[in-house]
Parts: sequence; C-alpha cells; structure tokens
Amino acid sequence: MAADGRKKRTPAPPQPGWAIYLRTSSDENQKPELSRERQRTMIQISLLDSSDLPVYGEYIDVLTGKDPRRKGYQRMLADARAGKFSHVVVERADRFGRDDTEALRAIDELHEFGIAVRFANSPDLDPIDPDDRVLVTLTFALARRESALMGIRVKGGLKAKRESGGYAGRAPDGYLNMRGQTEFDKRSDMGRISHWIEPDPDRAHIWLEAWALLLTGSMSLAEIAEALNAKGYCYRSGKSFVIVSKTGKRKPLTDVLLRAFQDWTYAGWVVSACDDIAPKTIRGNWEPLISTEDFEAGLAILDRLQRDGSDK
Repeated sequence: MAADGRKKRTPAPPQPGWAIYLRTSSDENQKPELSRERQRTMIQISLLDSSDLPVYGEYIDVLTGKDPRRKGYQRMLADARAGKFSHVVVERADRFGRDDTEALRAIDELHEFGIAVRFANSPDLDPIDPDDRVLVTLTFALARRESALMGIRVKGGLKAKRESGGYAGRAPDGYLNMRGQTEFDKRSDMGRISHWIEPDPDRAHIWLEAWALLLTGSMSLAEIAEALNAKGYCYRSGKSFVIVSKTGKRKPLTDVLLRAFQDWTYAGWVVSACDDIAPKTIRGNWEPLISTEDFEAGLAILDRLQRDGSDK
C-alpha cells in the first residue's frame, strides 16, 4: 500500500518482443532519415537477425538527448509500463539519453517491469549487471564530454566566421541564406560547401522602402507600419505590418520593425555581443541594403522618437 493510501499499480507482464528506439540529435549534421536508417541497420545486424523475438514497433525522436520530455521516448515508457514488449534496443547507450541520471533511472524502471535494455554496438552488455553498468555510465560520461567539445568547436567556428566577415545564423528579413560552392571552393582540394547571405530579390525592396520612410524623419514606427501595410507588404513570417481586430481596432506591429532598424547587418557590418565585435569594426562580406551613414541617421531618428514618446 502506498503512503497516500492508494495501491501501487502493478505493471502488466511484458509480451515477448523488441521495441526499437531511434533518436537523431538536433546537432547532427546529417539528415535525420539517413541517421535513422543507419541506426536501424546496425540494430538489425547486431541483435534482431539473431533473435527469435518479434519487433513490436519503433519509437522515434529528432531532439537532443538531454531532454527527457521527448515524445517518442515518453510513449515508449508508457507502452513499456503497459507490457507491450519485453526488450528495448538502441544503437548505443547515448542514443537512449545523454543524461546518465535520467537514462539509468529509466533503465532501472524498465527492469522493474521485466524489460531489458540492449545496445546494438555492445549487444552483450547488460546495464543491470554491476560491472557492465560501470561501462554504460562511462559511455554516458564520454558522450557528455563529446557534446561539450562539440559546443566549443561550434562556437569557435562561428566566431572565426564572424571575424572573417561572414554571417552566422538565419539571415534577417530582406536577405537569403545561401549554400553552395564558390569558385574558390571549386578550386580547393576539399571542394567544401560554403554558406553566405545575399539580398532577397523578392523582399529587399520592402526594407529599402521602410528605411526611406524612416529617414524622412517625420513618421513614427506605427505610421511606417501603416504605410507598408497599405502597399500590401507583410513580414517574412506572413504576419501583416498591421493587425486589425474584429472590432476594427488597428494594431501596428512595430517590434520587428524596430529590431530591423537597429540591425547593423543591413548596413553591411558584422556585430556580435558574444564575440565582442562592436559596430563598424568588421565589414561583412555581403552586399549592404543601405549605407552606413543612412543607418546611423536612422538610429538617431529612432533615438529621437523614443525620447519624444512617438516610437510606437
């Protein structure tokens, strides 16, 4: 009897069968479907081909293993409690979860239900066995270290790209993220793929008009939003510059407009607070939509609008 007076639910006896758990991390460079297919192949060759047990089903997540709230993962645990299978297989231990505390707790919970967990890269490893458990814990520790190192490498790569004038991240509205081989890449031994940004031929003119309205110095942000909305323009997200309620009340959406007017990318400059790159120190290798002089004039107008209380 549980402490609160209710009987603890007895799990259903597990039915013989395999549950396959496939997870692709959000930081993997390869396409999720290719990674899943590789995981399936390894699981099939290492364990399923030599097993007489049927396969109950697959549980799939495309998410970092650090988050235990993964939908496929939680559905697998729910089906395990219901006794729908007797074994769970993953490609390797860190696919089950990079948080060793959460993963080992789940393994112990499954064991209480009579369900065994196996890893395709070490099919003879039993995480319940004391000696094998040490190896499993070490695997998680190594995976956590690799994740940390990957984060450091990614941050270092982004910093190096910015310092060389490249743009890192999603391009602002009015620009497009481009990917391919430049002439330099084609001549190099590695033939690598480059990433850059360039003006969006379908949207750059919207922001050129927005800046032209700002630089008149006679319009508030709300009035600029109304003017752009009157021409049928909208934000890249599809949202209108002005929202009209059922009662006819108009609400200009000026927050995105303000952020764009403060974004040095449009003037062709790399700016990054995390990398201590101040405005006008590193010129970007993309085509600016407006001149530095006009951008700074726009900042002065925004400052005046804010002081006057007409920046909405």
